Amino acid sequence: MELKERLARALPPMLRHIPRDKKWLYPFFLAGNIVLREEERRLDALPGAFDGYAVAYASDIHFGAYLDARAAVSLCERLTALRADLILLGGDYGEDQEQAIAFFNAIPSFPAGAPVLAALGNHDYPEGGKTMEPLLRAMREKNVQPLVNQTRVFRQGDDSLAVCVPDDFRCGKPDFQALKEQSDGARFVLLSTHSPDLLPDAAEAGLRFDLALCGHTHGGQVALFGRSLLSSSIYGNRFRAGWYRAFGAEIFVSCGAGTSILPMRLGTRSEIHRLVLRVNKG
Repeated sequence: MELKERLARALPPMLRHIPRDKKWLYPFFLAGNIVLREEERRLDALPGAFDGYAVAYASDIHFGAYLDARAAVSLCERLTALRADLILLGGDYGEDQEQAIAFFNAIPSFPAGAPVLAALGNHDYPEGGKTMEPLLRAMREKNVQPLVNQTRVFRQGDDSLAVCVPDDFRCGKPDFQALKEQSDGARFVLLSTHSPDLLPDAAEAGLRFDLALCGHTHGGQVALFGRSLLSSSIYGNRFRAGWYRAFGAEIFVSCGAGTSILPMRLGTRSEIHRLVLRVNKG
């Protein structure tokens, strides 16, 4: 087999069908093609009443020049169609707060049913100490509940699941003590934080969490051999993408739905998620 044929077979199937003179467009194709990742995760601490609990998750949408209104509406419709018990949004809805507000203005309201909880990311904060209220109001108008150092507790029978959402690690002021008090007594704690950089501080502060869902890193956006070309995390590739076990918890870091700086990806995919929580029966 000739070397060219071997290389062609090693390429992802979608790339094999791109004309040879257009293969340089592949990183831009990856950026614009948001895939759905569905999986089950077995968790030791999950109470039985929440076995099969489905969470839809999307982070780092970055509405603006690289993700327009049509794509934004499609993304939200896809999240709703997943028929999850809970929808979580992980922050960075635009390149800046103005674009984040534009994102929520562009999408339809989420229908009544599954609650929609949202974290704030570093790009969602205004410059010059301006108020967050215009963005928070735009979110609430679309049936999205923003949480900032707040916890929402869900109960099924005698079991409870707390969703803790801290303020952003870079631009906000995370209050771990408030989250500890609000989640006290919950059988299972899901920490939804925009950036995984917050996790060591949360653990050191004594905040108990059993599962953490994070974004921010974009999986590196451009990653070669599993390493970010330019990491947005203070920990480099420690929490680049995927599943980790640390601080006594299961941690998942999404590659995110959108892109920042350039509309391209390599070694990562734009993605949203449907995660089904399962009791680990050993």
